[in-house]
Amino acid sequence: MNSKTVKTRLQRSFILDKFKASIVNIMSENPFHIGLCMAGAVSAGAYTAGVVDYLIKSLDRWEQSRGQPGVPTHRVQISIIGGASAGGMTGLLTAAVMHQLKADLLYKSWVTMQADNMMEKLLSCTDFNTALPPASLLNGAFANELADRAFSNKGLIWNDIPPFFHPQLKVFKTLTNVSGFPYNISFNADLAAQHHAMSVHYDYACFQAATAPKCINGWMPLNIRTGLNAQLAKDAAIATGAFPLGLPAKKLIRPLEAIVQNKWINHEGLMIDHTKPTYESLHVDGGLMNNEPFEKVRELLNELVLTETQQSNAYNRFDQFRSTVLMIDPFPENTPIQIAYPLSIGQLAGSILQAMMQQMKAKPAPIADVLSKNKAGQFLIAPVRYAMDIENTRIEGSKAIACGAIGGFGGFISKDFRAHDYALGQYNCEMFLRNHFTIPIQHLEHHPIFSKGYERVNYNLFKSNQTESVQIIPQFEPVQKPLPWPTLEANPFIHMRPVIQKRVAMLLNSIQLTGWKKLLLQLSGGIFLNRMLANQVQIHIQRQLKKHDLIK
Repeated sequence: MNSKTVKTRLQRSFILDKFKASIVNIMSENPFHIGLCMAGAVSAGAYTAGVVDYLIKSLDRWEQSRGQPGVPTHRVQISIIGGASAGGMTGLLTAAVMHQLKADLLYKSWVTMQADNMMEKLLSCTDFNTALPPASLLNGAFANELADRAFSNKGLIWNDIPPFFHPQLKVFKTLTNVSGFPYNISFNADLAAQHHAMSVHYDYACFQAATAPKCINGWMPLNIRTGLNAQLAKDAAIATGAFPLGLPAKKLIRPLEAIVQNKWINHEGLMIDHTKPTYESLHVDGGLMNNEPFEKVRELLNELVLTETQQSNAYNRFDQFRSTVLMIDPFPENTPIQIAYPLSIGQLAGSILQAMMQQMKAKPAPIADVLSKNKAGQFLIAPVRYAMDIENTRIEGSKAIACGAIGGFGGFISKDFRAHDYALGQYNCEMFLRNHFTIPIQHLEHHPIFSKGYERVNYNLFKSNQTESVQIIPQFEPVQKPLPWPTLEANPFIHMRPVIQKRVAMLLNSIQLTGWKKLLLQLSGGIFLNRMLANQVQIHIQRQLKKHDLIK
């Protein structure tokens, strides 16, 4: 055995010992658990990333102050992260961030990206291969490049897992499994075939912070620092954000045990090939199946609390709750579908699409339970900003964020849009932690965790400005101001007409036709379709940007 091998094993043994010690220490502190649920958001993932960034920095500031006089002593941990699409990508990025707090990874991934105007990269034709048909309407190479940078474990300054992250953090992403899990239903019928073939397409990529390369109950071990399953995490991040048709579908190769042991996937009767050690599947955006996996985050929190305390999780009682779900949703509004008769084909298609999107948000939990107010077990952070006018007008939801334009794709047009939404996410998170993520004072002295944390502490220094309640995560810094609302001088797509036309031409030329049909399509594409589509894109983008007050 050479010296290099010995050194590597000693390093791994040291990391494992510290990992085990951190678990023992944290469990003895009786922590309060946070489960993050991040909804799909396209480019508005910049807002979600800003929220998460401030949450982590706030917990880190508290950690640096811990032990000083007048500082609350209880422990709050991020223990579960679940998400879909852009929210799922941010969740996996957070698993990388906890190993490198100083790397500014969330900002680089969601704001800096690779260019100010990312649409030039999305419309680039570098992804076309003469031997293969195009994989998507837009070029998805940028997502791979960003993921390569985010999940690399080379040339970085690493830190141990901070105590405000659970040392066995669970991170899961919803996926749309295009391949599907087939199964048969038996019917009594006068047919030769006795089985009715069906399939399910909801899927999950489940990871757990670990040092040993072993799946546990379907949870794949993950350690970005050592590279353990880092490539698989990168692929899963791309898969959950693969906007259908717009970006390329992504293939995942997972250990078979990650499928057959996962109780969310391995339903009785599914026909899975058990002769192979791995399971291959093709995926697109996880938001198609479950855009807000709130109920799964809650389920995992309940299991965690039961394991630690041997008691059920009274998650909706302020005097007893030991965990809560923190939902981050850049698009919380729900506009009722307006039906006007008679409907054109286009109007009907739009109404059907909107109905599908709303159904994806519907939760299997009883609606009456979800709708009831003043719940200790569920909190929401969503965009809120104030216009710089005389009335100081309050603006909420998608209109509050620049990336909310063009159905969530607005952020790809300008870095200023992404930077604004990231800063707004930070500001909204700060206001949330100061005034809303609190425990009512009448429940404080009876709470098993917070009563001890605020013992001999002047809680008046950490009171909400809006209610008679005390901050769960104490805030020490003064209020920061969000960035001014960004605006462009003109529609940036005016100068991108040649790029649009080139990509449209390449897409049309890739259609599998022969003879006079192909010639006719090429002529119409060059003479008419390209010009028409380029004009329509420019008109639509300009209209959307003006509607969102993003063009002067």
